[in-house]
This record gives sequence, C-alpha cells and structure tokens, in this order.
Amino acid sequence: MDDFLEAIRPSSVTRTFKKRSILLYQGEVPRAAFVLLGGVIKLYTLNNAGEEQVAAFYVRGDIFPAPWIFGKSSSTLYYYEALTDCEVLTLPKDDLRRVIASSPAFTDLMLDYFATNYTGLMMRVTALEQSRASEKIMFTLYYLLFRYGKEIKPGVYSVEVQLTQSIIASLVGLTRETTATELGKLRRAKVLNYSAQTYTVNKAALERTLGEDNFADLNIR
Repeated sequence: MDDFLEAIRPSSVTRTFKKRSILLYQGEVPRAAFVLLGGVIKLYTLNNAGEEQVAAFYVRGDIFPAPWIFGKSSSTLYYYEALTDCEVLTLPKDDLRRVIASSPAFTDLMLDYFATNYTGLMMRVTALEQSRASEKIMFTLYYLLFRYGKEIKPGVYSVEVQLTQSIIASLVGLTRETTATELGKLRRAKVLNYSAQTYTVNKAALERTLGEDNFADLNIR
C-alpha cells in the first residue's frame, strides 16, 4: 500500500478534516476520489425518522467513493463523516484509475482490497439476517474482527475503530439498550472487553459462543 500511496501523490492534494466533518453528502456528485491516509470515516444513511443507519467504516488505505470512481453510480450513495480527525489524499478519479492500471502489482493490490471488502460485506449481510439480537451482535463482531481487527496477543484482537454502544446499535439495527445488554453478556462470558470505546475480542471464544466453525479459516490479520 505504501508504494501505491507514493505513486498517486504527484497527482494528489493532501487535505485534513476535523472530527464530525462531512467529507461527502449522500447524493452529491464528487469532484475527486479520496484515499484515506489516517483516521476513521463513518458511512451512513438517514432513515425516515432522521436516524443514522451506519453501513461501514473506512480506515487507512481505503478508497472512496468506489461506486463513483469505477462508474457504478453517478453520485455518492452514503454520507461520509470523519469519526476522528482525518487526513486524505484527493485526486481526479481518472488519475487514480490510471495509476491502478499502470502496474500489475497495483492491480493485484486493488483486487485483494475489493475481495477483502466483499468478504466483509457478506459477513455484514449474514449478521443482519440473524433473527436474535445476540447473534446479530456476535456476527457483527466477527465482521469487525475481519475488517478492522489487529491481533494484539495470540487469538485476541483489538478493533481499530473507536465504537460507542450507540454506533454498534446503529450498525446492527437494534436499540442502544438491547445492544448494551448483549454486549454485557459477552463481556461476562469473556468473549470481549471494552474500555474507552476500544473493543478487544477473543476470536476462539467468539467462535465457540456462536457454535460456528464457518469462519475459522478466514485470514484475519
């Protein structure tokens, strides 16, 4: 990824955004492609009641808005809000696509990037399909491990996105009260721990609690 970032820098402008700044509005026609250098971006839509429904997060190295960049939409499909202070590179989408096509290594990097995102999103769909609140949250934790997890000791992963219980509730489509109750149960079962919006998850304990081995071979790194 570092080589790719260096390759796009000559065509890019570095910009910074403060926490809670909106980088892109839903329905907006972007003027440039974005590549996140640091910080966390929250993607969400608003329902009819004006409540946020969180779709995903973007972290270092993420490229957005991908549907617009690659010609699958004419405008932005989500709100993109800085969850923390952020630094991004912005550049014309044609320049970005030209760099990607200029090197087999960059093309392979993008293939791996989008395959990882696709796998993560399928896990998100699986979580949302669950009928029980506990399983919605556990499958969502597995998604967070896969997409944003960093192994801090054998089998224990830190989610590299600061999450409030309200954000998790929005992510899974549950009330904050139900989410807090289920997270408390998992904490007592030593599946996870959390402090100051930082979550750590015991992967083996999560798999045992889910009663599933379907994810055991996924390359979480």
